[in-house]
Amino acid sequence: MRRISTFFEVILSATLLILGLYMLHEGGSNKSVGAAAILIGGAVCFTLGVMTLVSATRSILWHRNMLRHTISNQPVDGAAREQNQG
Repeated sequence: MRRISTFFEVILSATLLILGLYMLHEGGSNKSVGAAAILIGGAVCFTLGVMTLVSATRSILWHRNMLRHTISNQPVDGAAREQNQG
């Protein structure tokens, strides 16, 4: 279940980053009254995208670290058989 939500976080962050960059580009090149609102919206989308991407990356690294510790604590099949026979 966590893998699905992490994948969703990565997709969401990529979408927000692209949307934020696009809005920043359009707001910077537009000289109308709404340019400030577009720039603010772009900055907010970009910031949320970066925060979501950082959260997803930390989550992926944490899960990999926990999986590595779980696997290293379990005995290898050959070692378990030797202990059971001895």
